[in-house]
Amino acid sequence: MIANSSVTRSRDILPMEVADMTFLVNRLGEDCAPLQYVRELTQNAIEALGHLGGAGEVLWDVSWSYYDLAGVFKLSCIDTGIGMTGPEMVQYINKLSSSVHQQSAGGNFGVGAKIAAAPINPHGLVYMSWKNGVGHMIHLWFDPAEKIYGLKRWPQNNGEFWTRVSDDLKPTEIKDHGTVVVLHGRSDEHNTMDPPAGTPMKSRWILRYLNTRYFRFPEGVTVKAREGWEKQDRSDTRHNFLRDVDGQGVWLDKNCQSKGSVELADAHAHWWILKEEIDTDSGHFAPGGHVAALYQNELYELVFGRGGTARLMNFGVIFGTDRVVLYVEPAPTGDRSVTANTARTHLVIDGKALDWAAWAAAFREKLPQEIIDLQEQIGSQSGEKDYRKAIHERLKQIRDLLKFSRFRPAKDGPATTDPTLEAGARSTGGGGEGGGEKKRKGGVAGDIYSLFAESGEAADAVDAFDEPEVKWVTIENGTRVPQDLEDRAARFLPAQNQLVINGDFRVFTDMVERWAQAYPHVPGASATVREVVHEWFQQQLMEAVMSARALRSTGKWSFEELERLWSEEALTSAVLPRWHIDQSVKRSLGQRLGTLKVA
Repeated sequence: MIANSSVTRSRDILPMEVADMTFLVNRLGEDCAPLQYVRELTQNAIEALGHLGGAGEVLWDVSWSYYDLAGVFKLSCIDTGIGMTGPEMVQYINKLSSSVHQQSAGGNFGVGAKIAAAPINPHGLVYMSWKNGVGHMIHLWFDPAEKIYGLKRWPQNNGEFWTRVSDDLKPTEIKDHGTVVVLHGRSDEHNTMDPPAGTPMKSRWILRYLNTRYFRFPEGVTVKAREGWEKQDRSDTRHNFLRDVDGQGVWLDKNCQSKGSVELADAHAHWWILKEEIDTDSGHFAPGGHVAALYQNELYELVFGRGGTARLMNFGVIFGTDRVVLYVEPAPTGDRSVTANTARTHLVIDGKALDWAAWAAAFREKLPQEIIDLQEQIGSQSGEKDYRKAIHERLKQIRDLLKFSRFRPAKDGPATTDPTLEAGARSTGGGGEGGGEKKRKGGVAGDIYSLFAESGEAADAVDAFDEPEVKWVTIENGTRVPQDLEDRAARFLPAQNQLVINGDFRVFTDMVERWAQAYPHVPGASATVREVVHEWFQQQLMEAVMSARALRSTGKWSFEELERLWSEEALTSAVLPRWHIDQSVKRSLGQRLGTLKVA
């Protein structure tokens, strides 16, 4: 046992240091989302308000003083929080993991704004802060000669890294306390009011980002973002003004017809069903049809569009996905930690990624009645005939082809497994070329335990014949959301064993049109043609899925590989060969509508 030591950290340990701070800042910055710096500076501003009672303003605006002096738009973040002195700014801003706010795994890391904003603003971030009515300023930038990040010296203040700043640069919103951060971008001429390349809604990008990043803002905190700045006329407050940023939660509560929460084992699943008619054209908020993780009133891993629809389907929302929003809020416990990664792009629970599949399965088991009613209401509009009986009878004829026999341990089973064979192979009791001798015990020198090893386990065959539930969706009857499954044949949801088929897919509609034109002399033939075409394509897709799922028993396919077999692209490929289906449609229509007339 080691005796008690009187070693003290200050004397007997060499503190770890960063050898190349520039590399570290750039590397961490690459992990940040393109607009992450907006979140980081907003959060710093909110916490600054908290140190001064919690109420106040956070404004994203043009630095009008810079515009008046240089004629260039520079983005600025203004808060009316506690402010900082010059030495405090040097201490907190110029150290990577340092913050005026309390640092913790569940709170402020002290690195966010620096790693998210500094690399994309090498020309500098200028901080101007007023505390007790006195203003100070620092300039954090990237020195291209030294190739390092740091603070500029101010000759006006005896070479210090901070200096006093005139109240002429103080925004009107700031009285005795507050801070302004001006983003200078890549050069003096860089217009930082323009969003990064690829960002939608050029005139409202900050508003949109903050509304979809935050669920709610703290009580008493007002957040605003400038729009219409490019019009330059500041007197035109109709088009050039600061708009309130409310957060996604306010919009959802205002525009929903019902809402609620489902208690999962380790999380709260909050859901909203939106009204049928709501204004989504403004783009200020993320519309229905999205899923996100909720943590400390912020949204993480938000997916919408096709990704959002697919995730909602995993949660059991098949129809009306454009009207449903779902946020899962992990619940931390005494032995389980929930936090964000350093770049604040993802949540982690005990160091692991969020288990969306487990949450989806738990939510499906407790699906709220209001969501069930929505499914039934919209699903009943499909008008699609049930083809399962006819397809089932045909598939029974090739039952042995739609499964790959697999074996499970059984005490008195008729077969035995052979561990010497590759995964998925089996032995039926025969041994050697003669086939009648039972496999003998054996071993190799030095492995005496193999003398007592049995040659396999008794086993029974497992029947993998499992037909998926099928739902057809179309834009016309309101069961398919625009953009979802666009130009794709189908989507398979393995957890529910459910196949969703896109009735608008061109392969299906072209086949319907082809045969409808062949029966112009038969009144109402189009409906029958549609039924027959859908029935045969449905069978083709069911066979593809059932055969893919049956491959699990061979042991040759990982789940990730199997997923590729039933991906939207693979299922689309499955219906592209059409000669055999065309012949089947021809026979079926001949039986139901009569022989084709020959011109």
